[in-house]
Amino acid sequence: MIKLKEEDKKLLNLIQEEGMAVARVGKIAKKLGMPTSTVNTKLKRFEKLGIIKGFCGVLDPEKLGRGFLAFNLSRARLDPKFKVETVGEKLAAIPETEEVFFIMGEWDYLTKLRVADKEEYTKVIPKLARLITHGKGIMTTKCFKETHKILVK
Repeated sequence: MIKLKEEDKKLLNLIQEEGMAVARVGKIAKKLGMPTSTVNTKLKRFEKLGIIKGFCGVLDPEKLGRGFLAFNLSRARLDPKFKVETVGEKLAAIPETEEVFFIMGEWDYLTKLRVADKEEYTKVIPKLARLITHGKGIMTTKCFKETHKILVK
């Protein structure tokens, strides 16, 4: 773990806020009471250290017709050549997949899928089925929080 100064923590939390992308370095600097050059230098250092992986826009899935969110719990096909990474990478390669986690317990993988509707979801399931032996779909009806923000303490 990298030891961060208090101002570094504030900067990392602030760039995760809505509308605080690199293009708005001046706005970030003003909010933090720091020179723009200092903020730029810190951001470049955080990228070099791998703390910041990149910057992207956060899109509204509802407005883009991708508002149906489902999760799938699955067990991997067990064979002598089984590798956690191989199945995980194949699940991740499915275009409708947003996230894949290898988990412990009754299930092996948790896959987050984002599609247009339940009809599209039923078309994605066979893609998953080729990689797993058992699966359980969980369809959401309402999301109360979805974020990629990491609380920096």
